[in-house]
Amino acid sequence: MTSRELMNRRNFLHRATGLAGGVALSRTLLDLRLMGNAVAAVDVGDYKALVCFFMAGGNDNNNLLVPAPGDERYAGYKTVRGSRLALWEDQAAATGRADAGTNPNNYWALPLNGAGSGGERYAVHSSMPAVQGLYNQGRLAFVANAGVLVEPVTKAQYLARLRKLPPQLFSHNDQVTQWQTSVPDNISRTGWGGRTADRVREELARQGLPPGSISMSVSLAGSNTWEVGDTVNQFQVSTAGAVSFQQYTGARKVLMDAVLRAPGSGGSAALAAERKNVHLRDFQKVNERAIFNGAALSTALGRLAAGGADVAMGAVIDGAFGVGGGVTYGSLSGVEQQLHMVARIIAERGYLGMRRQIFFCQVGGYDTHGDQPVAHAGLLATLSRAIGRFSTAMTGLGVGDKVTGFTASDFGRTFKTNGLGTDHAWGSHQMVFGGAVKGGKVYGSYPTLALNGPDDYDTGSGATGRWIPTMSADEYAATLARWFGLGEGELDAVFPNLGRFARRDVGFLI
Repeated sequence: MTSRELMNRRNFLHRATGLAGGVALSRTLLDLRLMGNAVAAVDVGDYKALVCFFMAGGNDNNNLLVPAPGDERYAGYKTVRGSRLALWEDQAAATGRADAGTNPNNYWALPLNGAGSGGERYAVHSSMPAVQGLYNQGRLAFVANAGVLVEPVTKAQYLARLRKLPPQLFSHNDQVTQWQTSVPDNISRTGWGGRTADRVREELARQGLPPGSISMSVSLAGSNTWEVGDTVNQFQVSTAGAVSFQQYTGARKVLMDAVLRAPGSGGSAALAAERKNVHLRDFQKVNERAIFNGAALSTALGRLAAGGADVAMGAVIDGAFGVGGGVTYGSLSGVEQQLHMVARIIAERGYLGMRRQIFFCQVGGYDTHGDQPVAHAGLLATLSRAIGRFSTAMTGLGVGDKVTGFTASDFGRTFKTNGLGTDHAWGSHQMVFGGAVKGGKVYGSYPTLALNGPDDYDTGSGATGRWIPTMSADEYAATLARWFGLGEGELDAVFPNLGRFARRDVGFLI
């Protein structure tokens, strides 16, 4: 194969991914080197699932997790954020104000149980009672000030130019890619979720175990970088089930059937010869995989419906999400519908023969440059409710400690408001939830809430409070991948920069 043919093939494969739910992409030289270095075994002994919820646009972490009223830091928080953005002390303070009718910020701080080693106390946005409840029950934890880093860096080191920073800070596209690949200082075609799935798939093959009837990586939000792997390809699913081919009729159907028909099964000799073309072979693999995945999933989901073998599990899921008794599935929010489908697929893990699964969910709208008080409250309300209902469903299915959910986002947002919104920043707080989470705790270092302070990327009188991360995305992600089953050598392969940081396990999972 000539270099021109190889490049054309790579371009074809890249375009085909979006058409039919993903295709194996060529590894970069970095990925090949890392694969050769991996020596530790992968644990595939029991069922586990990771569920990523990506808050697209850059979530305002400074109103997700705040110092609780009564904590000495709360006064400073309230002063900088101002009356139009700061969470009020309690409901009475939020709703009993003289300007309650003109100021849309009618939200307050919900206190969390417990305190840090230094007496620190925290609270969450009043739109998140389910998150508050899970935290207080020990089933949800916060990870403070995490972000994309090339290497550890302090403000002094950054100002002295002693450390390398991720390129294109505060850029949506770049920061999303860096979060999802965990390789901010190099080009990687694969995401850390995809590389993790690849290692699990390799271990299953080594042990002679089947990989399951559908792809290990399932996306409820279309094509994403996080799940791009080499041997494991993301399977795109809608909230209604498997994504089918559009307009699979007429001449399109004739052509597709011809391409998918194996040589010797009735196709012409000319067609058989033509299928030797590398593009057609790859096109065949992409579409066959999508069709087979879709057929297997449709059959499995049918078992949860009325008259199906697993209708009782379907009822557990519907009950957890409040569906029934006059409440329709269509009335659920987008994120609830995504997690409802994730729950249904997990319920059929045994029928599908799945030992490990990775799910990707996403909702946009978090780029709150304006109208933040109301818009952000709505986003957090639907997210909190969805997390609570999903957690109830997992417990009801008996897999509460086998499924771990976590959040990620492009970046955080500025501590200082621009009026009725916030702008792009860097470090952000994340949530981890599930029965295996050592919850009721804030992990990592909460930033010093001071403009031009020791954690602020900005300097001088124009500082806006863009926190320099004190925990790398690598440390956060490696903790999740370790729980999923990766050994030490595999962690270094999946996260090539992990050795630059102090923590290989943050400690928030059992």
